[in-house]
Amino acid sequence: MIPIRVRTAALRGLVLCCPLFVFAQPLAATVVVTAARTPQPLSEVLADMRVIDREAIARAGTMSLAELLQLHGGAEISANGGPGQVSGVFLRGANANHVVLLIDGVRVNSATAGTSAFEHIALEQIERIEVMRAPASGLYGADAVGGVIQIFTRQGVDGFSARLGAGSWQTRQGSARWGASSGGTQVSVQGGYRDSQAFSATNASNAFSFNADTDPYRQVHGGLNISHAFSADHALALRLTRNQGTTHFDSGPGSDDLSRQRLSTLALESRNRLGAGWHSQLRLARGSDDMVFEGSFPSRFRTDQQQFSWQNDIDAAGGRIVAGAEWRQEQVSGSTAYSRNERSVRSLFGGYSVNLGAQGLQASLRHDDNDQFGASRTGRLAYGWQASPAWRLSASVGTAFKAPSFNDLYYPLTWGFAGNPDLRPERARAHELALRFQQPGLSASLTLFDHRVRDLIAVDSSFSTVVNVNRARILGSTLGGQWQHGAWQLHGEWTHQQPENAATGLQLVRRARQHGSAGLLWSAGAWRLGSEWVASGARFDAASNAQASRMGGYGLLNLHAGWRLAPQWQLSARLNNVADKAYTQAQGYNTAGRNLFVAVEYGGR
Repeated sequence: MIPIRVRTAALRGLVLCCPLFVFAQPLAATVVVTAARTPQPLSEVLADMRVIDREAIARAGTMSLAELLQLHGGAEISANGGPGQVSGVFLRGANANHVVLLIDGVRVNSATAGTSAFEHIALEQIERIEVMRAPASGLYGADAVGGVIQIFTRQGVDGFSARLGAGSWQTRQGSARWGASSGGTQVSVQGGYRDSQAFSATNASNAFSFNADTDPYRQVHGGLNISHAFSADHALALRLTRNQGTTHFDSGPGSDDLSRQRLSTLALESRNRLGAGWHSQLRLARGSDDMVFEGSFPSRFRTDQQQFSWQNDIDAAGGRIVAGAEWRQEQVSGSTAYSRNERSVRSLFGGYSVNLGAQGLQASLRHDDNDQFGASRTGRLAYGWQASPAWRLSASVGTAFKAPSFNDLYYPLTWGFAGNPDLRPERARAHELALRFQQPGLSASLTLFDHRVRDLIAVDSSFSTVVNVNRARILGSTLGGQWQHGAWQLHGEWTHQQPENAATGLQLVRRARQHGSAGLLWSAGAWRLGSEWVASGARFDAASNAQASRMGGYGLLNLHAGWRLAPQWQLSARLNNVADKAYTQAQGYNTAGRNLFVAVEYGGR
């Protein structure tokens, strides 16, 4: 049974969200892989999924990946300044380090900090993004407490395309892509850059770091995809991505510090049909996160993750079985002398999906054996009932865990503080109930959720180490919809939640009780015009919820337009924060005011 507080939150969300409906691709026409690790129509998914397609990505202009996830993925975000500064992404009120980020199935994150650098991933290289907002350790292992964000890079399209743009803060941006195919071989290569003389990351309220100078940002990226189909049943693929950001940041008056961070993935995949209804995928991959700081406190932190997975999708027992094994080794290096610099995880996982008339069932189970702290078993069970052609009811329960980072465990004694090698993983359990309505041109959904996390890692009372002490509970509801008629498309979503420390009832840091987004798009002939709105309620930047740490709510209005000059040429423009709204995402750090970006593109996609 859904608790009374969840039902109350749901009703409040319903009142707030009734005017909003959402545009998206028809559910039946969209195929996703993240929810069950195997392709399935979005209309059959029994999880809270969002898909951000190439058209939405192309309209984003100079938005960061985090900002795009806030607008279209239902995420909350924080940023320590402007372009290229450290950003956090929160799903369902969980911590920023409770999200698994995958690029073409490969993990790329810092094992020292335990977070992912969303701020440096270029949108130009992305074909689509799948956001699963639910505990997913039963399929993806450690860290998927809030969910999974999977990026699929652009590949498999013949021809040449290019884009040049310019905008506020002397921003210059360029990218190009080329693809070709011959016989069973496909090749695509892409690359680009962005340069911006961005505003100061800090303001005067940041007593320790403030420096009034500008904080420029430069990003370069590239990618390569090569695949060859030996036959209809056997194919081999090589995929490589690289994103590098050079960011100026503030660490005090007169300082001009610099960070250089490089994210890269390399994967070799073999896809094989081993029998009727039996598909196998072998992946050997490496994900790297290399961060170098120059300036007041020079240092380096590098994470390399060697990854191997073998997955089998088998049509059996009236549905589809997913079964596989994974091995992952994390290695850290750099200027900090950790007492231990590597760990390995061996995993077995399985899943089952079936539709029996009007009823659907999806289940997953996973066993992870980490050589630092032993075994963890997680899973998820979901049931759906198609009450009528238009209405579906679903319910699910899932568990997840978060592995302590190397900083948590082994940070060397510095100024009286050190890591704690006796830490346990953070554990989570979540319940979800959803009602969905779908018919041509119109859809809507109401989702109720109850997440509980225990053994949260926090600094102890003596400020000498970290311990498993905190508990959190996030109750809430999300209401959204989809509507399209002729040239008009409308989308919107609103979440009302109670992200709280379970022991004190205080609001979790940088998470609001209400947040949402909406958008209106008109397109006809060669023209496209649209508006977007993103909003967040008040948040606190301190766990104590001290009034001095309160950050007020905000709402931002963006406008965008496009004009197809010729079949292969398009001009686009975006005006963000039209009202020049002053707002705060992290205390002491500036946010972007009104800003304009204009681009010309050749070749479409």
